[in-house]
Amino acid sequence: MRSTRNRILVWLASPMGDAILCTPALLAISRHFKSSRIWFLAEPVVHEVLSPNNFNNGWLVQRQKNPFTIAKMLKKHKFTHAILFKNSFASALTVFLAGIPSRIGYAREGRGFLLTEKLYPLKLSTGKYKPFSMVDYYLDIVSRLGAQPVSRSLELLVDPQCNDNLRAKLPELENAGGPIVILVPGGAFGPSKCWQSVRFAQTADWLIANYNATVVVSVSPHPAEKKIGSEICDASRNKLINLSEIKINLGELKALFSRASLVITNDTGPRHIAIALQRKVITLFGPNDPAWTQTNYGNEIQIVGNVPCAPCTKPRCKKNRHLCMQAITVEMVCDAAKQLFDDNRKQSFIYARQKFVETSDSFFIDPDYETSFSKLGLASVDAVFSFNAARKLVKNNLANYRARLQFEINSSLTPLEICTEGSSIPREDLLLTGSTTLFLKRYERPPILVQVKNWLTHHSLKSCSFIEFEQTSYLAEAGINTPKIVSFGQEWGIFFEKRSFIITEKVPNAESLERRLPSFFNGSAQRENLKSRRNFIKGLAGFVKKLHETGYRHRDLYFSHIFYSDNGDFCLIDLARTFKPIILHRRFQIKDIAQLYYSAPAKYFSNTDRLRFYLSYIGRDAVRNSKRQQNDKKRKRFLTGRDRLINEDKVFIRKVLNKANRMAQHDMKHDRFAPFMSQRD
Repeated sequence: MRSTRNRILVWLASPMGDAILCTPALLAISRHFKSSRIWFLAEPVVHEVLSPNNFNNGWLVQRQKNPFTIAKMLKKHKFTHAILFKNSFASALTVFLAGIPSRIGYAREGRGFLLTEKLYPLKLSTGKYKPFSMVDYYLDIVSRLGAQPVSRSLELLVDPQCNDNLRAKLPELENAGGPIVILVPGGAFGPSKCWQSVRFAQTADWLIANYNATVVVSVSPHPAEKKIGSEICDASRNKLINLSEIKINLGELKALFSRASLVITNDTGPRHIAIALQRKVITLFGPNDPAWTQTNYGNEIQIVGNVPCAPCTKPRCKKNRHLCMQAITVEMVCDAAKQLFDDNRKQSFIYARQKFVETSDSFFIDPDYETSFSKLGLASVDAVFSFNAARKLVKNNLANYRARLQFEINSSLTPLEICTEGSSIPREDLLLTGSTTLFLKRYERPPILVQVKNWLTHHSLKSCSFIEFEQTSYLAEAGINTPKIVSFGQEWGIFFEKRSFIITEKVPNAESLERRLPSFFNGSAQRENLKSRRNFIKGLAGFVKKLHETGYRHRDLYFSHIFYSDNGDFCLIDLARTFKPIILHRRFQIKDIAQLYYSAPAKYFSNTDRLRFYLSYIGRDAVRNSKRQQNDKKRKRFLTGRDRLINEDKVFIRKVLNKANRMAQHDMKHDRFAPFMSQRD
């Protein structure tokens, strides 16, 4: 999309919480399309919560549902582009009827044919949508347009007039002797998200007793929420402020939240108001997966009711007891409040459903490893870079600013040093039962040119280790098996990275394809081995296809970087160069496949095996040629691989072969032999 002379319509998501999760994407749009005219279309409540803002030039408030009526109104504005954050079929139909030439959004709800530019949300094998942060969901749309994300932080502004109105309506806040705490006990989603009223009341009493808090119960005028507000106030031993008795609008509600020292909330829209206004927040999760609304906000503590039936995503609990929300105790919430108020908590966040805590400045660790690392003195970035109880892994052409180490940990033992290569002591004899092998990558003062290249590739300022951490986490969230991250950390100078590190677990019961190939491709003509070969190839093709369907490209997709486990699972390692290209997707796809082709030894992989891989990768498995069967029933011939290739396939394969041959020529210049070439080549 060109950024000049455009009239851009952004159709915002609803309800209110989803609209607030759009704000990082709205910031990216406003920065990228500075010379364009940007208009927002939204329901009244979204208009109210996002006003004022610095993102747009004008508003269109949606007061009707009829697509034809809305389309007629949009035609008058002569928009050149429509960006749909709203997922409905009706929104896509409306902008189509309005004749807007460029229409981008997610192809879902059967509306893909109405869009000119489509994205596809990730799905699970069950067909359900894969939990994925809506912040990134919306950012992916604008990234497709070339607008680079500026920040993942939510953003809201408060109208100064609303502050004045609030002071007039709630003068008692001006004389609060302690922190102002807001309780958000309702939720438009349904009653399954709601924590019990009596527990909110008990929490309020504890806050008043221990911190002299002024507690506000924030509920909407809806009868169900008014009932909840009354229940909490009646159950409390203290006087609470019940907003159902005071008429305030959304602008004044934002002003109120901006005054709060702490917000304790169910997983509902006002939670995002609190985060956008940078308040301290405790969020209570039950039926919904936190991954959907994950913002990685540093001043939020998430308490999840972990029970077997959660997350069910149902608005109303079908059980006899509301197990997930009942699993969250008053003690848990009060302890979280104490950590936030006393400022003695460890910074924590969840990434790809894995939790990390910050035990020292910029040193993050999985809590399950905290004790073991503490025994080793690994509790800071300095300690990691002075750590020497590990084996250095030697790799050809490894840049001098990078170091790779391997060590073992055990719950009651110090690290076990691994025998060096060439030692006569078997490696297995040095490993103790219950130990875990870890790999440490250290980056110390990466060259400025390397850092700038990384920033351009990943569109933001990130350290070398955080890039690998982020790519590993994203792929794990997308269902690609990756090594488990144990710890990471970084230090920055004024502008550039000083040093960073990442520690991962060894993939259990697995080896690289280089080592596993002989067990599948030993040259035997036995029927069972042939079946094993074909299943292996099909599995590998499916794994690579799944990787590429996420939009990511590995750029080092050699057999040494794909592991195969005893239970038949593939796993991708060394993800430092992995990225999601905005342009040239095909080029990097060809590069990945060429690297696979190159690293598949001719000794084990025949041309038939390679063709079978390609056909599985593109989803065109062997099929019977019915006409040939009818003409020659005795021979029962199948279509050959060459018969099934179309021109597009031949072009793709030719490019893969050309790339692999160029890699081989480079090897020959350095007296190295390319694995895919036979000795006679």
